[in-house]
Amino acid sequence: MAEYKRKSKENPTTKSMKTVRSHIDERTFSQVYLLFGEESYLVNQYRDMLIHALVNEGDTMNFTSYNADSFSVNSIAGDMVTMPFLAEYRVVLVENSGLFDKSDETLLDFLQDAGDSNILIFTEQKVDKRKKVYTTLAKMDRASCLEFKTPDIGTLSAWIGSILSEGGLKVRVTVPEKLISAVGSDMNTLKNEATKLHDYAMMRGEITDKDVNDICVSPVEDKIFDMCEAISRKDSEKAISYYNDLCILKTKPMSVIFLVTRQYNQLIQASQIISEGGDSSRISSFLKTPEFVARKLMSICRNYKHSDLLKALDFCQDADLAVKTGRLSDVNSAEMLIVKLLQ
Repeated sequence: MAEYKRKSKENPTTKSMKTVRSHIDERTFSQVYLLFGEESYLVNQYRDMLIHALVNEGDTMNFTSYNADSFSVNSIAGDMVTMPFLAEYRVVLVENSGLFDKSDETLLDFLQDAGDSNILIFTEQKVDKRKKVYTTLAKMDRASCLEFKTPDIGTLSAWIGSILSEGGLKVRVTVPEKLISAVGSDMNTLKNEATKLHDYAMMRGEITDKDVNDICVSPVEDKIFDMCEAISRKDSEKAISYYNDLCILKTKPMSVIFLVTRQYNQLIQASQIISEGGDSSRISSFLKTPEFVARKLMSICRNYKHSDLLKALDFCQDADLAVKTGRLSDVNSAEMLIVKLLQ
């Protein structure tokens, strides 16, 4: 697992969103846009906003799009010197070109000859900010390099709340964060689940925590359970694979620590019930979980002594404290926790 230096950086998303909106409102567009970052939902949303503002609906004469398979630098260069036909702008969209992850600087050459009414929009999954093609573009007056990262939990909660409350639905204050905890912070997934939750509760007029439990998928908690099960078997390859899946779901490291801690708390309680002669039904009743979950907990408990579970919980609490006292970054602490639990 990679190590990361502990840094506190301002999320660039807010600035990127404001830039696009101000350009559209003031009709003062950059000649080149580079939209990139981990949050594909926002990259696609602001790509579409720009295209809608620049191109009349149905105007295929003045709009050309390329993807990774169809684009070539020569084709783009030709489009960028072709004047718009009965329109204010000619727009070229290039998605996932890979140009900003390489040392190919051809792009910088043909931009010098591009017409003022020609606008080029890149959307990229991978951008290496050390490459000259990026650093030069970032300094150009007529270019906007806009990064979209996942917003903080407060911003996400407010956004989800606005989706859930459409049509006057009442939303319990704890629901947005519970939804994030359940499905992760990927905005595409969150929007789909929030829309499903809204439609489910429409007739009743209120959305509660129970609704989240009843109808929303919970890939994060499932992965946590699977990861803890792999840890109990000392299967490091599987455990790290599940952790990587959690990273793909954009689960915050502190959420991983919290959910793993909660899992071991449940295992300790299940282990105690088992030692007293209890079965899955009793565990289910005591922990208020479905009985199939109780059976899984019992299965994991077979791989531990009760004292081992108590030691694992100590590791979890140490990981939480290490972040809160500044001894470790949240990423390092979460990764070290998994390593310790596997030993």
